[in-house]
Amino acid sequence: MPGRIALRVPRVPLGVWLLGGLWVWVLGDLGASALRAGPWGSPGAPRPCQAPQQWEGRQVLYQQSSGLNSRALLSYDGFNQRVRVLDERKALIPCKRLFEYILLYKDRVMFQIEQATKQCSKITLTDPWDPLDIPQNSTFEDQYSIGGPQEQITVQEWSDRKSARSHETWIGIYTVKDCYPVQETFTKNYSVILSTRFFDIQLGIKDPSVFIPPSTCQTAQLERMSEDCAW
Repeated sequence: MPGRIALRVPRVPLGVWLLGGLWVWVLGDLGASALRAGPWGSPGAPRPCQAPQQWEGRQVLYQQSSGLNSRALLSYDGFNQRVRVLDERKALIPCKRLFEYILLYKDRVMFQIEQATKQCSKITLTDPWDPLDIPQNSTFEDQYSIGGPQEQITVQEWSDRKSARSHETWIGIYTVKDCYPVQETFTKNYSVILSTRFFDIQLGIKDPSVFIPPSTCQTAQLERMSEDCAW
């Protein structure tokens, strides 16, 4: 998933997000599916849990290329292979445009909608759906608790590390009890290029209409809009 999602929005050429599909946008030709391929590890090791298929929450995405953290509301529908990302403004950033992204993988299309004007771009999705979960061929790395006494949660850490390679290019952290995503990190040449934290997760999709693009998308342009203001 524009699938991990980057849910991983489509990768480097568009340079915005993912979602198990959103990060696809940021990672470019690396490909989340290829990055997250790896062995299970030793016999008897824990097996990957099944992450929820429909949920809503928030995410903070760090991109090494910009050095910035981006915040967004996220609606994830694994059953129908679709994701909606709504930029959040948490601080005044001069000349920063806020967008909504609707990724419909079954239709192989993504809509980019400017929140202020509803101007719309329609972009073809070329990467396959990459669900936000733990791939079955992942390697178990560790299990530990986040927090401290009286307030902690147990998580597991998974990666795509292979026995013949000393480092990984994807690390996913998920809760043990309900398999909620906590954090996903992608690396290249030993450096973190993309890291996403998930929080405030609620099961289900409160309003399925969030996946329906506005009427302005009927006359959408075919080029992605810049995140910076046009002068």
